[in-house]
Amino acid sequence: MDSNEQPGRRQVLAAIAGAAACAVECSGAESPGAAAVLMKVGNRRVLACDGSEAAKRWLGAPGSTIKPLSLLALLDAGKVSQGEEFECPGQLTLAGRSLNCSHPKVPVPMNVSRAIAYSCNCAVAHFAQRFAPGEFEQALLRDGLASPTGLLAGLEAAGSVRAESGAEQQLQALGERGVTVTPLELLAAYRRMARRIADPKMWPVVEGMEGAVEFGTAQRARLQRVRVAGKTGTVRMASGFRAAWFAGFAPSRAPEVALVVLVQGRSGGSDAAPVAGTLLREYFGVRA
Repeated sequence: MDSNEQPGRRQVLAAIAGAAACAVECSGAESPGAAAVLMKVGNRRVLACDGSEAAKRWLGAPGSTIKPLSLLALLDAGKVSQGEEFECPGQLTLAGRSLNCSHPKVPVPMNVSRAIAYSCNCAVAHFAQRFAPGEFEQALLRDGLASPTGLLAGLEAAGSVRAESGAEQQLQALGERGVTVTPLELLAAYRRMARRIADPKMWPVVEGMEGAVEFGTAQRARLQRVRVAGKTGTVRMASGFRAAWFAGFAPSRAPEVALVVLVQGRSGGSDAAPVAGTLLREYFGVRA
């Protein structure tokens, strides 16, 4: 590993530890551990990894980090177009669960890009109604979300994806039900998106992830000179703690690295995105 590629391990550890400590103090819940992994997009080489056991074996719902995959699957299937719009009503109930949007009121309708940038539950759930029963399950399986990645040595858990329909499949498209992943599986799925950067179907998805970092929930992963594409997620687990996610890649239009961060915390934006920013600044150095 080249010295100019090596992120500062001490700084990465400090960032993860700080986020986890804040999460425990705020929630009072037992911490599940934390993981941060940075990899080369081109050859899958892991450049930095802290919390390798959590990265390999922790299983949980991906939350909103799955929304780019959901909308890309719809674009691939020709079931939504790049410019198609939907007026967000702000309120959403699925299978008895309230999933109202938390983003500010937007003066224009949602499209694919804005749905990702603002993490709009209403828009993603609306478009996800177009999946045939079990169709999103097949897309997620193709993305590798139920397969060990082999990115790190040692025993690795495998996530699970269920065939869903109706409201349950809409919840699946929001990352709330019917899918569990390890951090490594989510990282591998984002690397696959990064490798499709020249595909026109990816353009609105990348634009949305850029927006998430520039003005959405992932702003604390933003760099000054390098554009980042990313998405946060927050999931309340059955045990009561919150899993805070960030997944993404950079530079957004010519990806060199992909990364995933998982910590216990209040939200992906406040707790996972800053760790991602530390990793990326250490990797890009003076370019950041």
